[in-house]
Amino acid sequence: MVEPGQRYERPQSLRAFLDAGGDLTSFTLLDSLVEAIVVARRLLPAETNRKQANRNRKFVDRWFDRHGGEEAVPATQELLTFAWWKAECLDDADLADRLEAALPRDILARGLQLVADLRHIHPLAVEEDLADWTCRACGESFDLAPAAVVTNTGEELGYEVDLTYCIGCLSIATAALETACGIDRFSESIDDERLMLRPVPGQPPFTDPIDEINVTDDALAIDDEESVRSEAARLTAQLEASQRRMAILEARRAALIQRLEAADKRRSDPR
Repeated sequence: MVEPGQRYERPQSLRAFLDAGGDLTSFTLLDSLVEAIVVARRLLPAETNRKQANRNRKFVDRWFDRHGGEEAVPATQELLTFAWWKAECLDDADLADRLEAALPRDILARGLQLVADLRHIHPLAVEEDLADWTCRACGESFDLAPAAVVTNTGEELGYEVDLTYCIGCLSIATAALETACGIDRFSESIDDERLMLRPVPGQPPFTDPIDEINVTDDALAIDDEESVRSEAARLTAQLEASQRRMAILEARRAALIQRLEAADKRRSDPR
């Protein structure tokens, strides 16, 4: 604890602190340190961690060059210790292992849970005001777009950059997915239990009824005239809904083709 009137002190080495039997729980920024070390060494490239360690050391050195003679603020002294210990652990895997071994179980468990959560983040994000990019689906290049969908798993998939997709291609993909799932925007939604797009407790696995019935035999089994009319009307409504979905999909496909043709024309006519 920094006493009133005390000057800033260079942080003690974490190794020396542990060798002297120091209590990590007395460190105010322990949770932040655990997140920084446990997450970084498991999820970030070694080169990135080395750069982070170098930046943290430079931060501490510059601080003491400029403010070392000033009266210490306790929160800032803790921050300097955090930066120095982080740099040491990112540079020394053995010291990082020792830090984790000395942590209370609940604190280490929280850090490891954060790693697990970060490994299962949603792979898509929307980035606004995206400049000079190319849609990975249609290949059209944009000088500037108000927004686009961007993957955050580009490196994991072997690409040098994250992948970007334009709204036209995503609209077509969405329409195709809705059609395959049986969604009709005019009368149904993803929450419609009849579509079975969300799990229902106790509900048996989905099977396509078309695979289980003989269409002709099923129709002949209806011997009541009113039931026949009702069934025919129901099937007509379903057929019309499917036709509307196909019309939407076809319109979006045509729009994309027009955009591709326009892009080709611009490339062939530099004026």
